Amino acid sequence: MDIQFDSESYWNRSSRAAFSFDDEDEVDIVSTELPSNQWENNGIFSDDSISEASFENSPALNHLSIKAILSEEALKLVLQEQTLDERVIHKGVSPEEELKLLRRQIQSTLYSPDLEVTAQKLLQGKTAPLEMFRSLHEKQQLLDTLLCNGGGHAVVTVLLFLKRTLNAAQFHGILKQRPKALEQYLSYLRESGDVSSHIDLLQRFGRHQEAALKQFQAALSSEDANTRKQHLQRLVDAYASAGVGIIPLYEQVFHAALKMQLLMEKESSASKLLGDQPTPIELLYVCCQQNNNWKEQDMLKPISPQRFAADQQISPAQYEWTALNERAQAQAYADLECIFERVPTWHPLKSKQFHISFDLTLAVVRLYELHAPSTVLQLFLSKMGNSGEKLALAQKVKCIKAVIDAMAGLKQQQELKQLRETLPERSEEQFYCENALKALQSKRWTTDNIKLKL
Repeated sequence: MDIQFDSESYWNRSSRAAFSFDDEDEVDIVSTELPSNQWENNGIFSDDSISEASFENSPALNHLSIKAILSEEALKLVLQEQTLDERVIHKGVSPEEELKLLRRQIQSTLYSPDLEVTAQKLLQGKTAPLEMFRSLHEKQQLLDTLLCNGGGHAVVTVLLFLKRTLNAAQFHGILKQRPKALEQYLSYLRESGDVSSHIDLLQRFGRHQEAALKQFQAALSSEDANTRKQHLQRLVDAYASAGVGIIPLYEQVFHAALKMQLLMEKESSASKLLGDQPTPIELLYVCCQQNNNWKEQDMLKPISPQRFAADQQISPAQYEWTALNERAQAQAYADLECIFERVPTWHPLKSKQFHISFDLTLAVVRLYELHAPSTVLQLFLSKMGNSGEKLALAQKVKCIKAVIDAMAGLKQQQELKQLRETLPERSEEQFYCENALKALQSKRWTTDNIKLKL
């Protein structure tokens, strides 16, 4: 049996031929009608293998030009895109496609790329291989091309590549020659939170004022009070002994911040009323709360408002405004006179004078908002020299006595009479208005008598 199956004559018999549904006669007729070279010219379509179809030199491919499909400009863009394709091989690609990707990677690594194309890819936010830029000149050319086209994140990408592939002297030399690149790199360090590198770079390029402020901000940002105090102490000592010139105002600010930290550490009662990082004005407000003697300015106690304002370089206007708000909210109106009335330093024997470092109108309006009594409002309104402005402000804050004083100053006798009729009968304001009218009339008769004698 096995010998029979192995015999070649057995399989060549007509009785053992495979069964076919086609009509042999029809097949012969159709085959004679078709041209003999039709399938030869389209041999690329007769093969199911993609790899063989791609690499077979068929007559159809030899006669078909790619310029008939793509223009030269489009073809150049396609080739450039393939040259700088992303180095990511996705899962599921065929071996032929993987081979193409590997060839492109080798080509981009071994040969210098087109500078304009690489810059364009980076400006568009795409990834591009930078390792082929090996010489210092090529790297500088790429950076300059990006700077001329706006740069942005693309410049930062190239700068990080340069920092990784160059030594420190070369990298800093490139930044020194290109101020725009330096600013973008500093911005990157600031946004990334690399404080130490940011400060070192500022100091390296002689920008000590900015470096000092950055160090000061970093010291104040410490959450722990002891750490904050230590950083401030090191900052004060460093600039005191380094010989690097910074403006005197910065040194004053550093010393003031250190004194403030020492005060908060010493005065635990004041620290409990505040948060972890209070401002000098907030701490001044607490000092005003804990001050029991406003008649004398105690410059020996660090917790006194006057001493604290001097140590922190707080302006007189800020000091007076803070003290006014605190004393008014505490309803300690008697202390306001001590705050704003003082003896001139140039003439100690002279009596106290009223002095305010900010607009008097703001003080009156603020006292009115804090529901200060009319006597306090009248005290501040009486210090205004312009009777017209005093009248308008007194009417706004509804201080009747100040309105009467302003009308008397403007010699508005008729208006005073009309005002007297609107006041409650036998009230204090009505008596005050009548006295103002009498004083105004007596001054008038005295002036007329003087004119007659002359």
